[in-house]
Amino acid sequence: MFGKSIAIVLALGVMATALLAFRQQRFELASKISRTHWRLLEQERSLGRSRAEVAGAVKPDAIRMAIAAMKVNWKPIPHRLDAPNPPTQPRLATRQEPEAEREQPRVEFGG
Repeated sequence: MFGKSIAIVLALGVMATALLAFRQQRFELASKISRTHWRLLEQERSLGRSRAEVAGAVKPDAIRMAIAAMKVNWKPIPHRLDAPNPPTQPRLATRQEPEAEREQPRVEFGG
């Protein structure tokens, strides 16, 4: 009987230790995610400051004058990433029944 109670106490101790280890790992992971998120925000802020400095230093008229002074025929960049996408026509999902109501397909919304 004494051996069984010792085994139970040891098993509970091992389980408690494992639980504490998993809990510590979870806290460390949450801390690491938080630090990574903070570094990402700092890099985005730094990028924004750099962009603001460049935008403040570069004047569009000066760029146009420099391009005109080069006497080169410049073309606009095709497929700019910051250009808005052209509007598309909405499409409806349809399900065709075999040989039934080919003229009027049923329209279903949703997934």
